[in-house]
Amino acid sequence: MKRLACALVLTAACGGSGFETKDAMITGIVPSPMSASSTSFTSADGAGNMVMGWKISLWEQGAGADCASNDPHRVAAVSIYTNQPVVAGKKAMLEAAEIVIVTDSPPTVTGTYAANMGAEKIGSIVGQVTISDFHLKPDLTADDIKGSINAAGADSAGNNVAIAGTFEAPVCE
Repeated sequence: MKRLACALVLTAACGGSGFETKDAMITGIVPSPMSASSTSFTSADGAGNMVMGWKISLWEQGAGADCASNDPHRVAAVSIYTNQPVVAGKKAMLEAAEIVIVTDSPPTVTGTYAANMGAEKIGSIVGQVTISDFHLKPDLTADDIKGSINAAGADSAGNNVAIAGTFEAPVCE
């Protein structure tokens, strides 16, 4: 019986994708996001231009959750579209910037960036996502995005909801 229990513990410890979330402290969303991760994407913006971007996922679970599994519960996400055209094998580069969050989905990139945000039980979200650090590995691939969110939306009853806080979003792919 002891061997079976040890085998089960060892299997569980070896499982997982190797991609883990890091701390987020965001207020206004219920349940409150406690961690974040990021993934790159390519998609058409609101004008139909194919561009590269990043999605910041905000999770109910605390730091260390396996962001590539089905276990964590995503409660919100911010999609940042860039003006960078799709290049095979490349991912969007971000600079420290204040990016406007609009309600259009997808947003139209008229400058360098545009963003939209979705959150459980909150609609019509507008505001700003600030990127304070876009960390690159020595091979110049992204591995971490740090920033903050200051936005507002409306709940299902039409009440105003303020959304604010900080995140550290390691790349999860």
